[in-house]
Amino acid sequence: MHRFIIVALAVLMVASCDRFPDNGLQVGGMLPLEDDCTVDPATELRRSSGLWDTKVLRNYIVTPLLENYIVSRALDIQAEQNNLQVTNLEITLQTPDGLDLVLPEGFPNPYSVTATTVLPAAVDDGFTSGTTRSVGVPQDYELIVADAVEAAGFDQVIVVMEAVGTTMGGFTQKSGPFFWPVTFCFGCLDFCATQEQADSLTDEQIARLDASCQPGQDIYPYCTVPPTPTEE
Repeated sequence: MHRFIIVALAVLMVASCDRFPDNGLQVGGMLPLEDDCTVDPATELRRSSGLWDTKVLRNYIVTPLLENYIVSRALDIQAEQNNLQVTNLEITLQTPDGLDLVLPEGFPNPYSVTATTVLPAAVDDGFTSGTTRSVGVPQDYELIVADAVEAAGFDQVIVVMEAVGTTMGGFTQKSGPFFWPVTFCFGCLDFCATQEQADSLTDEQIARLDASCQPGQDIYPYCTVPPTPTEE
């Protein structure tokens, strides 16, 4: 009986003391939004860069693909310990030459934002994936960051993000850095031909725009009134 208990405890200790890889949690890319404003981790599409129109003040949203490489160690006598809950993204804003962006007092850099998703443990040599839709750059940073980038001689900021999470067994994981370039512009996503057309939006149209994905960034316009054709 004593021997059985000792063997059981030894197995439990081996299962608990898992050997975590240095890169057990990784950011695998930036995913596009679907037509219904959701993100599908199974898609093979990847975005290469972002575009942020400073004519619209909004949070800049990121949709990173997250990957868990920590292998399952579940046993009959122990529940799965290597499911991984990602809780936040640690973000550093840099200029394209690799220097941290210098921001005024009250605007910390780096900073942390909330990110929520659960990644099941991997099986064998594979990995599991999921995604989160999170604030990459807060709205109140937008003009401050755009001005700082311009003062540094660039029109682009590099959003460097590291995902942080905890396994169900209580082990903290942090990904390597993922570098996401975002170019600033002014009015580049405005599909209105004139200010008069923009001002003519009804309350219903404005409400629909406010509920849309991310107007004013990437591929989403913040004005849906089409330009009026000019007569020859």
